[in-house]
Amino acid sequence: MPSSLMLLTYPFRPDPRVYREAKTLIHHGYDVRLLAWDREGAFPKEADEYGIHVIRLGPRCPYRSVTKVVSRLPRFWFRALRASRRLDFDVVHCHDFDTLPLGILIGRLRGKPVLYDAHEIYSSMISGDIGDLSGLVWQKESWISKRADEVVTVNEALAEKLSAGRRTPARIVRNSPDTGAIEGADVREIRQSYDLHGFVISSLGSLEPGRFVEELIASIDPKGKAELVIGGNGTLRPAVEKASRENPAIKFVGTVDSDEALRITMASDLVIAMLDPGNTNYRIGTPTKVLDAMACARPVVTAEGAEVSKNIEESGCGFVIPYDKGAFKALLDRVQTARAELEEMGRKGKEYFEKELSWEKSQDELIKAYKALVRQN
Repeated sequence: MPSSLMLLTYPFRPDPRVYREAKTLIHHGYDVRLLAWDREGAFPKEADEYGIHVIRLGPRCPYRSVTKVVSRLPRFWFRALRASRRLDFDVVHCHDFDTLPLGILIGRLRGKPVLYDAHEIYSSMISGDIGDLSGLVWQKESWISKRADEVVTVNEALAEKLSAGRRTPARIVRNSPDTGAIEGADVREIRQSYDLHGFVISSLGSLEPGRFVEELIASIDPKGKAELVIGGNGTLRPAVEKASRENPAIKFVGTVDSDEALRITMASDLVIAMLDPGNTNYRIGTPTKVLDAMACARPVVTAEGAEVSKNIEESGCGFVIPYDKGAFKALLDRVQTARAELEEMGRKGKEYFEKELSWEKSQDELIKAYKALVRQN
């Protein structure tokens, strides 16, 4: 049985993309091992989870401290390199650039091909923390990524950027959900489980600046008909928890897995996927929330200037507005009585998703990449 060694600098709670790809590989007859960085020291050291053999390694490290991440990342690399010596595998699968140097080294030492899975442009993601140094990081990111045998990424914009100078272009493996998780689900039951009764808005994902978190919670009237279901983790989590205690129309659900995120999306009337287009990664990325909304036939709201807004306008599946609290509040006031318009947008989104963006299409590209790599082995 061919096997994959995945590398991840998060503890795997699970990460939706990692989980979805691993599940697909297992379904197609691959064995999957995962070396993950447990920065919190809060998860099982070694366990079989969702059919994946997960090994979690230290050291502990806060997420938002650049100096500590830079100093402790090599320690994780060393521990992962040592742990890899007792594992058998055919492909090294590197999730994001902060595992790629390690993966290239493991691949060269063991004579195994390397797949680089670029969830985003890493240098752009950390630009707010390191400023002008992000240009230097991009030079390294671009140079090292060319050493990977295969590259997969989430959309056309990133694929074009990462394909420059490569013999084989990057493949597109989107963050599209596997809709099997909501087959037979009942919206009324989901709403009852979360005590939802009004016009339901959902926002699930990273709780960080530039993701419309503070603007969103400030837009919800405690005496209005709109209810917000918000979930995730990040530096703004304390602010969200405080808002949920003070405002009965805000329900914080913590971190939910990808299947439960789909269920909450299905129970929503409107899905929020607002990212600040001033951030390069946010501008060119495709938020999972957009794909979840389309898959569940729910209308979505996103910001002007984001690449994904083109898909939304092309398909007619939602609203594109300025990244601004006032613009959002005006939209919210209008759409709460526009049920027919919202249903039509949801229908168009699902139709577009099934034709262009489904996981069935993406998983084919992932399996093609793996088959090409296993043939090299």
